[in-house]
Amino acid sequence: MNDELEFEEAASERETPTADAAAVALAMGAADRRRANAFLDSQTAIAELRREHLHEQRGLEISHLRWRRFNDWARAGWQSMLGLVAALIVVVIGTAMWNASHASGLIVDAFTVPPDFEHRGMGGDVIAGDVTDRLAAIRQIAVNISYSNTADVSRNSANAIKVEIPDTGVSIGEVWRYLRAWLGHERQLTGSLREAADGSLILSAALDGTGSFVAAGKASDLPAMEQELAEAIFGAFDPVNHINYLSAIGRRREAMDAAARFASVARGLYHADAFALWSYTTAFATGDFQAALARAHVGESIDPQLAVPHVMAARMNFFMGRSEDELAEDRTIMSLANADQLPAHQDGGFTEMQAQAGSVIALLAGDFAHAKRWNCSHTCTYAGLLLSDSIIAARLHDGRTARMLLGRGFAAGGTNLADAGEARYWLDAGEGRWSAALADTRGLTISYAIRQGDFDPRFLAVTHATYVVPLVAVANAHIGRFADAHTAIDPTPVDCVPCETARGDVAALEKNWSGAAYWFAHAVRDAPSVPFAQADWGEMLLHKGDYDGAIEKFRESNRKGPRFADPLEMWGEALMQMNRSDLALVKFEEANKYTPNWYRLHLKWGEALACVGRANEARAQFATAARLDLSKSDRAALAIAVKRVDAGRP
Repeated sequence: MNDELEFEEAASERETPTADAAAVALAMGAADRRRANAFLDSQTAIAELRREHLHEQRGLEISHLRWRRFNDWARAGWQSMLGLVAALIVVVIGTAMWNASHASGLIVDAFTVPPDFEHRGMGGDVIAGDVTDRLAAIRQIAVNISYSNTADVSRNSANAIKVEIPDTGVSIGEVWRYLRAWLGHERQLTGSLREAADGSLILSAALDGTGSFVAAGKASDLPAMEQELAEAIFGAFDPVNHINYLSAIGRRREAMDAAARFASVARGLYHADAFALWSYTTAFATGDFQAALARAHVGESIDPQLAVPHVMAARMNFFMGRSEDELAEDRTIMSLANADQLPAHQDGGFTEMQAQAGSVIALLAGDFAHAKRWNCSHTCTYAGLLLSDSIIAARLHDGRTARMLLGRGFAAGGTNLADAGEARYWLDAGEGRWSAALADTRGLTISYAIRQGDFDPRFLAVTHATYVVPLVAVANAHIGRFADAHTAIDPTPVDCVPCETARGDVAALEKNWSGAAYWFAHAVRDAPSVPFAQADWGEMLLHKGDYDGAIEKFRESNRKGPRFADPLEMWGEALMQMNRSDLALVKFEEANKYTPNWYRLHLKWGEALACVGRANEARAQFATAARLDLSKSDRAALAIAVKRVDAGRP
């Protein structure tokens, strides 16, 4: 329709109505009627011819206009398509340049070798492949115990070139390589193998921006030479994880020396991190925890927002049994921000640091359900994680789950008997099998000390004194071997909080009330935020018969560890001794939120219900207790309680 209007407008523009009208007027005025009629007839004929002509052209004009409109659409479409293609090319080039600018890692070029080595199948690409494989293996060992992830190691390969750019002879792969070299941060390793005059081999490599590395030996020593060269290269490429690698394979002194060198040259972001590395390697290599802690504190002073020095300071305090200082460091870690960490630590590594710190905070508050990664994090095997969970289940008084996890830990494989010692200890201790618990401590070592390698004897001595000896002393005291208990616990450090608490426990079992109070008070003084010493102090007063004093200690312990069930359960028992079973029910119900599978809790809860005349509810608690994993003595005690309720006696 629009085409027809356009056509009619164009046709009307070609006509000259004004001129025709003038001609008619002249004719009418100057001639007679006949001639005028003839003139009009001729004009009519002309008009008819024009109309026929216009009618014939109308279709052609409309077709032409439609074709012109299609051409306009097609031209606009092609222009849009070209714009999109251009935009896509810009995006692709921009993405490639962005990726190239973020490229990092180590690229190993083919080594140059003598021709006869090529003929024997030991070409340059083979040597480069061997070195690359060894570098990758070193990297994997390092990152398994590291909070940071070193950049990848790869080998340049001509075989990766598949697509050729026409008319240039330059491949897409080569263009990408040049782009990474221009914009990125990759480092290139070149090397050579040559024969000396005496027939020995010299294997050398050069890492751009660092220097050269050389290993020499006989032809039969080539694998060892490749390993020596790879370790030296990795040390220059990633000094942080090189230190972790040396520590992981048990070369403690080398790791400490490497950390000392790194601390002397590191600046900027890695300055504080270098002192954290020097801290833990000092502890492992020398057992000098004071020096190790001092180095961690230096790292904290350089960059208080960096988490790693706080992690090492917390670890040193843990080794020395300084629970309050350990707790303070872990709380600091939880307050730090991801954005303030080393790029290699952000997200993954820092998340792991906070997860472990949070678990230790929960552990030191008696909140065992939230402490599952207290001693075992990214460095642990799956079996180790299961055993760690077994310890937590035992401390939640869930013997059945603890035993099940212990069995799975062994079934998972790769489990050292020393790994399971602590899990067994807490399981046996929680069920009152103290002779078995004492046997469990034989060969028990702190979890950090069961790794491969040569720890300094002082490291083993201190960690054994602060971590294992308290367990040994308490087990000895429970079976009446007080002399052995004192022989074990008396020489331990006086500022070790678990040691002070164990001394109080030994004295309490001896019924040395004043001695127990003395050591519990010291433990509370040295760790005012930790609830365990006050819970044990309250238990001592409960056995002494000082129920009001016991309740006060349980109240203080509960304030510090509101999810710690032990003081709540014993608080309930103290109230029952004061004939306030009605109030005891509240404490038992609260404790049940945190330890729902504790046999003794349900037994005492049922007894309290029976005392207030709620026999059916008491039977329900006894039934719950009966479904749990009970020892022979537990079943005997439960049977007596059930008979009393059935006989109508509270």
